[in-house]
Amino acid sequence: LALMGENGAGKSTLMKVLTGIYTKDSGTITYEGKEVEFHSAREAQDNGVIIVHQELNMLGHLTVAQNIFIGREFKKGIKIDDKKMNEEAQKLFDRMNVDIDPRETMSKLTVGKQQMCEIAKAISYHSKVIVLDEPTSSLTAPEVEKLFKMMRQLKAQGIALIYISHKMDEIFEICDEISVLRDGSLVMTKPSTETDMNELIAA
Repeated sequence: LALMGENGAGKSTLMKVLTGIYTKDSGTITYEGKEVEFHSAREAQDNGVIIVHQELNMLGHLTVAQNIFIGREFKKGIKIDDKKMNEEAQKLFDRMNVDIDPRETMSKLTVGKQQMCEIAKAISYHSKVIVLDEPTSSLTAPEVEKLFKMMRQLKAQGIALIYISHKMDEIFEICDEISVLRDGSLVMTKPSTETDMNELIAA
């Protein structure tokens, strides 16, 4: 699902309500057939709903695997089990079909690969819904293609993706459905095959 709208339309606010960062003041959220309200980002994560923010939140001096499992480290006795974390991170990258060394220091990766690590971290929570907030804003064209390929694989695995973007050509390439917000209100939802650039701009 693409979520579109001008700056200030309410896209990020709505997603923060969905993922428990903000508390809603009206309306309902239906998830897996029942009404829900998450009261923290952790509660949303535990229920499989997670947001990958536009600003990457990784710690550059730690390894990729350490970043993915920070706060949830695997341990052997009282010691952190880096070997196990590397193995579990590698399983995530294999699932995503991306080539990243879990032992690499995060600061040495390109922005595109750091983005993939953020998504791997999201998947590690057994996510069913992942919100991507303008994920291509700092990526090169080849990195965008890799991201789209990975998104298609996640979709095939049954993970729902909410994609916030201003880039209309991307929307028609990658998204099945498009919703448009204007001034905090939903003004349009259509399959991407049943609308076009002109209608989307007007909305």
